Amino acid sequence: MQNLLALTLLAVFTLSGCQPSYEEAAKLEAMKKAEAARRIELCRDNDMDSCPDVGPPPIKSVPGVFTMQKWNNLWFKVPAEYHGAGGMNFRWPSKRPPGAPLPRPNSDVNIFLYIRSYDIPPEPHGYLRIEAAEREGRITDRVTLRPGLDRLQYRDLDWDTGKPSSFVFTEYVATTRKDPQGQPPVLRCKTNLADPEQAGGGGGFLWRDGILVEILIREGNICEDWPELYDEVIRLLELIEKV
Repeated sequence: MQNLLALTLLAVFTLSGCQPSYEEAAKLEAMKKAEAARRIELCRDNDMDSCPDVGPPPIKSVPGVFTMQKWNNLWFKVPAEYHGAGGMNFRWPSKRPPGAPLPRPNSDVNIFLYIRSYDIPPEPHGYLRIEAAEREGRITDRVTLRPGLDRLQYRDLDWDTGKPSSFVFTEYVATTRKDPQGQPPVLRCKTNLADPEQAGGGGGFLWRDGILVEILIREGNICEDWPELYDEVIRLLELIEKV
């Protein structure tokens, strides 16, 4: 988008016979550099023809067996039955792949794993944000729902301003599990008993090789399944093979 805007402005100057001012020329150059940097960033995770110095995967995908996927300039074999746009998908609580027959009655919800090496949120991540909230007195409630699962409410810090948010968020913590950074996994999640389609949540963690795994739950009252759900996420990630 920035590159398109820069080209449009350049065309305007050319057609009008005007030369851009020093400030305008500097702005155009900065926009082109930003667009080039963004393209390189996004190209770490895809093999489009528009990406510079991108070669074919070291091996070809095998339909129905595995799909080759590129993340952070590294190639991985992803099981075809769980492969989805941007990463992996599965159903919960049946743990079935998205293409499997639906159970009867169907109580499954779709879980999406978006895997990428760009647009990673700034530090601190996950439970480290909760520890910071504890130190700063921003936690308003914390309760142990069952062994291995806590629920807490707190005011998070806004990533843009660094100031406490005006919203109170609900987080579920799998206290007996550890993410790849050695911290208890965290899920920001909302329950809606009246309308499960309005429930859901999300979380994420740095997985390996500078790659983020983002978990998205678009519906379903499954917040309290978080420890077991996290176990299934890790099981699926362990099926991925680095080439």
